[in-house]
Amino acid sequence: MAIQRLLLSGQPAPVFKETVETFYEATGCKVEHRHLGKGQPWVDLRLRPLHGLWLVDAESSPYCNKVLKTSEHDCDLLKLGIALRGEIRSEQDGADVRVCRGRSALIAADRVGSIEAPGLCRTLAVAVPRERLAVRLDHLDQAMRQGLGGCAEMRLLESYVLSLMQEQTEYSRDAEARVSEHLCDLVNLLLGAGHSDAETGCLRGARAARLALLKSDIAANLGNSELSLDWLARRHGLGRRAIRNLFYAEGTNFTDYVLNQRLDLTHALLTAPAHRHRSIIAIAMEAGFGDVSWFNRAFRRQFGRTPKEARDLAMSPRA
Repeated sequence: MAIQRLLLSGQPAPVFKETVETFYEATGCKVEHRHLGKGQPWVDLRLRPLHGLWLVDAESSPYCNKVLKTSEHDCDLLKLGIALRGEIRSEQDGADVRVCRGRSALIAADRVGSIEAPGLCRTLAVAVPRERLAVRLDHLDQAMRQGLGGCAEMRLLESYVLSLMQEQTEYSRDAEARVSEHLCDLVNLLLGAGHSDAETGCLRGARAARLALLKSDIAANLGNSELSLDWLARRHGLGRRAIRNLFYAEGTNFTDYVLNQRLDLTHALLTAPAHRHRSIIAIAMEAGFGDVSWFNRAFRRQFGRTPKEARDLAMSPRA
């Protein structure tokens, strides 16, 4: 499903409070919202449902949310909140957890508590039904009491959620289910799932998330002449072989994947009316092709026609 957004400022306090509370309830978490400080309250909330999960990216003025116990028929959700900027304080069952950049708090939607941000803040959250977690109860209780530190699993989950919240793609039902499963695997890994089936799933989710991040970085840097296996490995702290194996597992390799992405980009630009006045060479260079002859050969092999033929066909009047 598409990302839903609530951008709110300048409203009367009662209207602001009710609107924010209604938006949060869509994630399965009932709260009583209170603005802190003397300035005008504002909030930028983005919500993405994903096959039974909810992803939230929230930026706001100082606030306090009192977490209200959900009714018995509501889904039993656990919300993992990750601080990107500012400090968050979570209190549930007598545990007081302070979360700053790179740390997270685990909040149960069925337990009374509070979440407070004393200053400007930005947080990510992943809301997961408890039934989809394969984690021992003592691990969950420990996470709720102490929070979670800045480990590799946390950084991977944070990067994956950010990439999903930045995408505007509406996934097919099958693709959405796979992404949702990968997120659950990563959350399980972060929370310390212990039995073999869970560990297998966690590793699968971690690999899928890592590959998604690599692909996202490639897409953002197709026109960068430095884009290479070595360049990508340095940026992500991975070995060349690790990256190769991730692409091999999908039945392709790094070089072919980058080439296909560049060809798809040039085809999209060449056939878009908004780019009809741009030269073919300029478009090829933007997509990262430094050798025009090689680009022409690769394009024809991929699409069965030259770049000019593809453009002319796209721009010709339809009967």
